[in-house]
Amino acid sequence: MKKNSKLISRQGFSLMETMVTMLIFSFVAGALYAAAAIGEVSWQANKVRVEVSQELRKAMGWMEYELQQAGDSSIVDVPADGAWYTTMTFKIPDGVENGDIHWGENTIQFILSGTDLHRIEAGTDKTLAQNIVSLQFRRQAASANILEVALQSQKNTVKGETLTADLNFEVQLRN
Repeated sequence: MKKNSKLISRQGFSLMETMVTMLIFSFVAGALYAAAAIGEVSWQANKVRVEVSQELRKAMGWMEYELQQAGDSSIVDVPADGAWYTTMTFKIPDGVENGDIHWGENTIQFILSGTDLHRIEAGTDKTLAQNIVSLQFRRQAASANILEVALQSQKNTVKGETLTADLNFEVQLRN
């Protein structure tokens, strides 16, 4: 009887070949996992970075629009002495008569409460932005009609990394 040559030439994998293959696949899987983990951390950090920047821009947009309506004489608590102040109270005009600006009785105040930037007017409190950790105002004696505003926002990523962003801008006040 003749032996089937197909059956004789077929052999299985040795234990060593199987272990080498498993080791190679383990390295490939580990590298893919590491790349995915790094990508996730980067994605989360960029997401928080965008959120921090958006909060700063949102705060600046609200404040800049209303502060442009204020005049250097309508500001209550930020004198033109070059010092930084943490709150700002001012009046906006009711109208103009014979070239003179008439300032309203209501005041608007920007204040930081915890990490929320608030706008308070006539007892109404509105949160303008969140994650704001520093809010400062300053006017120089040489240019009392220019208000400098410094904002700082901060937030933690999922991994616990603290990301911080600063935004400084100037507003030309009414005369």
